[in-house]
Amino acid sequence: MDIRSYEIEIDEKSVLRYLGYKDSEPYKGLLDKIRNAIHDAYDLIEPLVCFDRVSFEYDHENDAIRFLSGDTINEKHIVERLKSAEYVVMAVVTIKDGIENASSRFFDDGKYMDGMIYDAVGNAALDKLCEKFYSDVANDALKEGFEVTEMIFPGDDKWDIASQKLIFKNLDASKIGVILDENNMMHPVKSLSFVLGVGKGIKSSFSHHNCSKCDFFQCIYRNEKNIHHTLKVKYKDEYKEILAEDGSNLFKTLIENGVPVPNSCGGYHTCGKCKVIVSEKLPVTSDEMKNLSDEELKKGVRLSCFVNVDRDLSITVLDEGKISVLTGSMGLFEVGNVNPRVKKIRIKLDMPTLDDQRDDFKRICGALGFDAKIPLSVLKGLPGVLEKNGYNAICVLRRNEVISVEGADFVGSLYGVSLDIGTTTIAAYLYDIDTGKMIDVFSGVNPQRSYGADVISRINYTIAKEDGLYRLHVAIIEEINRIVDYFCERQGISNENIYEIVMVGNTVMVHLALGVPAKNIANSPYIPSFTSSIEVKSRDLGIDINKEGYVVTLPMVASYVGADTVAAVLSSRISESDDIILLVDIGTNGEIVLGNKDFLISCSAAAGPAFEGAGITFGLSGVEGAIDHVDFERDPVFTTIGGKAAKGICGSGIVDVVAELFKHGIIDTTGRILDKGEVTSVVGKKFLDRIVQYDHMPSFLIDEAGGIYLTQKDIRQVQLAKGAIQAGINILMKEMNIVEKDIKKVYLAGGFGSYISVESAAEIGLIPKGLKEKAVQIGNAAGLGASFALLSDEMLEKSKAIRDKVKYIELSNNPYFQEEFLKSLYF
Repeated sequence: MDIRSYEIEIDEKSVLRYLGYKDSEPYKGLLDKIRNAIHDAYDLIEPLVCFDRVSFEYDHENDAIRFLSGDTINEKHIVERLKSAEYVVMAVVTIKDGIENASSRFFDDGKYMDGMIYDAVGNAALDKLCEKFYSDVANDALKEGFEVTEMIFPGDDKWDIASQKLIFKNLDASKIGVILDENNMMHPVKSLSFVLGVGKGIKSSFSHHNCSKCDFFQCIYRNEKNIHHTLKVKYKDEYKEILAEDGSNLFKTLIENGVPVPNSCGGYHTCGKCKVIVSEKLPVTSDEMKNLSDEELKKGVRLSCFVNVDRDLSITVLDEGKISVLTGSMGLFEVGNVNPRVKKIRIKLDMPTLDDQRDDFKRICGALGFDAKIPLSVLKGLPGVLEKNGYNAICVLRRNEVISVEGADFVGSLYGVSLDIGTTTIAAYLYDIDTGKMIDVFSGVNPQRSYGADVISRINYTIAKEDGLYRLHVAIIEEINRIVDYFCERQGISNENIYEIVMVGNTVMVHLALGVPAKNIANSPYIPSFTSSIEVKSRDLGIDINKEGYVVTLPMVASYVGADTVAAVLSSRISESDDIILLVDIGTNGEIVLGNKDFLISCSAAAGPAFEGAGITFGLSGVEGAIDHVDFERDPVFTTIGGKAAKGICGSGIVDVVAELFKHGIIDTTGRILDKGEVTSVVGKKFLDRIVQYDHMPSFLIDEAGGIYLTQKDIRQVQLAKGAIQAGINILMKEMNIVEKDIKKVYLAGGFGSYISVESAAEIGLIPKGLKEKAVQIGNAAGLGASFALLSDEMLEKSKAIRDKVKYIELSNNPYFQEEFLKSLYF
């Protein structure tokens, strides 16, 4: 054991911080009192440290630090910081009891402010002593080629104060006059005990005590040095430099600075998809290593949600690739008569005279034949436009509102956009709304995906972050503006000639797009802020089309049956059918509608994001290299999107492989992967060598070259997802006293519903097996429904009638759901 004494300097700013003056100015005269107390303190304090190096072993099996004395540290976050160290330094520091006694005397005499000042001076002195000692240890370690963690104090950072016994067992602190009583309190009071780790490749610190690691943000003593580091980030084809605070989480920093990072859990350490390459070798946690191959670790690949920024870094975000987005729909469904809300009408006005002194707008209303409305911005430009064009003009009329008055040469420029905002993807369509002709199509990824794969993750982000709702709202608005720019550049048109956008999506997506709080959707009784159709000026949302243009949302049925489902019912014309039809849109939430012209009943099954690849060990979205179809009776047994080397598996591939495993007796009706000796089918026996262990659980090796497995846990995720959908369908049939033979058609809508094998879906019970021959994949019915409502005001009104007609069943409140769900888990 070594003992050192130190000379320290106490500064006024530190004392003020301990007095609570963190952001405010001290009152007049306080600084004089502090200066006097600091002057006295140098005669009252005796800064001493006793310390020693202590060896330990890391117990991998129990994830614990074990000392030669037999004592252990089990606290996970402490073990995580120390386990890679060569040794730990244990220390006790003190300034003795001189200033403590002086402070007590002031309090006894009723001079409370003086007592508080001397106490604060003592705290500042103790802090400076720790800082001096830490600097010495860090410099000594540097000479050995080692780094040093921050000091870790018992009683701080969730480490039990009783752990001080361990430190006092290894040090004879009485040599510097410090003892530990039966309540684990040190005497003198102005003393501290701590440990720190020393070694190579450990997480070093810039400070002896890093307040940024503490969750108590309101602490008046919080001491953050505001150290920043530069992140040089490459993502897709872009480059960005970001200034990041020391200790900040890399994933959150990237997301909050507009860098899209693939993920499905919102940064909560569960999905293993937020991969980046970092320029320096950083320590890797055991949890992180489960999601990274040896090859990836060699290349410097890290999961960004596990990395805390403590230095300048160059980072490359590994992009999943371009997601395939379904934009097409069945040609069977057509809009019919084109009758948009926005029309262009050529008007020829009489020139003003002394005999005809009607105002300009009254002349326009006279030409139109009714009293119209006109916004101020259009009114301001009205005289100039009319005079410039000799009182011959084009009036852009939306219902009874004049939203633009233009020169006669703009007569043919009348555009609108329909948008389907999915949880994962976005599909957009540019139309000439005068003729009903589709001009262009856009598909892309919903930028909100970086904040979580499902709607609940995004709602939670709006709750957890003060500006969370604003960030998610802005993300989608900026993406809509990019889509508008894309259309305008490709077609050589002006954004001023786009007059309306019709938007559909699930209820949460519509709320977020409009910037409306969706927090109550996440919790019972699941109440949205609104479900009606909304018409709002585009400028109020910051959408860059004609400044008096409109954004229209279709109505929603409930919190989990949204405008996209209403749009799908509209375009597929279920509400006009004589036959009973089942509509299923399988996504993160499986929306199900059953009915015909006489009735419509719906529910939402919480399938989760498994069918979109999230929560699956090697799951991917529909990107190049994702396994999309599997057939054990073919060679090779799988195909990938784009014919690329396999790098994961997407939803359609997941359904296929589970169906194949069940069909060929490799899993049983309970979903259990059988032991090799239990497999009896001819085809199944060909794949016995693929029944292996991965991550300590039974798994099936899909692709040896890519190291892609389907684990037992993955199969359970599929069972939960398909069980929810199957139970939802059964509940609706039970509710209407309908059996399978009564259903004449099954429409599978959306990207997933259109890509999956109907055979495989029926094999695992995702759709009723008896309805397999009646299934029709109808593509992006939601996007088509949005287009219907864009091109026809009658269709928009029909969507409102559909919403009013649909009866919604809340499955969580249905007495039969639990029973149906448990039965539906079986294959």
